[in-house]
Amino acid sequence: MTDRTATDLPPAPPDTERDIAVVDHLRKAEYQILWLRWIGIVGWALILWRGGAMADAGWAWAVYAGGVAYTGFAHWRVAGDRPILSSARITTVGDPLLVTLMCIFTGGLASVFFPFYYFTLLAAVFRFGVRETLGLLALTYALAVLLYVAAPGPSPTPADLLIGLFYLGFSAALGIMLARWAQENLDLARDKARALGIARDRAKELARRLIQTEEDERRRAAADIHDRMSGHLFALRQGADRAHDAGLSAAVAALSSDVRTLMNEMHPTVLDDLGFLVAVEEYVAGQRDQVPFSISLDLDPALRNWHCRSDAMLFRILQEALLNVRKHAGAGNVSISFRRDGANAARLEIADDGAGFDPQSPAPGHFGVLTMRERAGALGGSLEVLSRPGQGARLVVRVPGGEKA
Repeated sequence: MTDRTATDLPPAPPDTERDIAVVDHLRKAEYQILWLRWIGIVGWALILWRGGAMADAGWAWAVYAGGVAYTGFAHWRVAGDRPILSSARITTVGDPLLVTLMCIFTGGLASVFFPFYYFTLLAAVFRFGVRETLGLLALTYALAVLLYVAAPGPSPTPADLLIGLFYLGFSAALGIMLARWAQENLDLARDKARALGIARDRAKELARRLIQTEEDERRRAAADIHDRMSGHLFALRQGADRAHDAGLSAAVAALSSDVRTLMNEMHPTVLDDLGFLVAVEEYVAGQRDQVPFSISLDLDPALRNWHCRSDAMLFRILQEALLNVRKHAGAGNVSISFRRDGANAARLEIADDGAGFDPQSPAPGHFGVLTMRERAGALGGSLEVLSRPGQGARLVVRVPGGEKA
């Protein structure tokens, strides 16, 4: 029996993913409510210190001390590695019980602490949902009736009880409405994000196909030129040799060289035959005599056998980068590096000491960086441009590797 890694296991079923999302939401909500609870405890101390409408200050302070211990216990459970669902259930019931004890010794239904019932109901809505909130509302109703029957303080009337119950129900209904509104907006945002993600993936796939189609057309055109022109050039060369016409022979040689250059510009045959590194070496060797800057190469020998389907696109990025340096940078030196970037990726860097530019504000009509970024994205990689005016520029292209052509 073989061991199975996490990547070998089937994806989690939707119910499990939903449960994980619920637990994460509950943990965040409970952690935020934890700090609100501490703020409430501090507020309670100020209220008790002022001594407003308390029937028994000694018992009220005793309940407050128990509230501090309870809040510390809740903090310990939430901040520690304890099951968040059980912690939330404990505090959901514990909060109104603590409020009830405080109200008993500070005026019953008329207590300044009675409004804290509303906060416990709102907290339950955003932690759990409608069903649990209705259950907590029923518990809070029972506790309010208990205060009406047993709590000291000014003699309450049935109207006072009904008003208290009305406000409790109203706060629960308001919380449910706000929670549903927030959930609807969250679902809408998720739907839009999902639609944007699908559109982005489709656009990326379309760009990849367009770029690949362009490269295939270049390859076919180069092969067509080779097939049609090679025979004619060979015949011209033989005719020039038989005629012993040195000028004609030189013209034929120059024409042959131009055709080879054109074919290599369209699609280097060495790219398919010998791989990316050899194609880069040959291309740079040909460019050194044509560009007004020096070029240095740093190619990782470990990538000598690199040969992927993405080579042509990566080669186009190199061509575009050198073309941009030649046209706009005014550089004296350019360095090209191609090395491993982790186990399954490679990094192509082209740096120059030219004029530089602001990558966030390219000159109007200059689409070179955009084109290179689209090609890098089509490869499943990324392109990063590091440049400042007067400080040169560095392009970093990261592409996945290891995929054989």
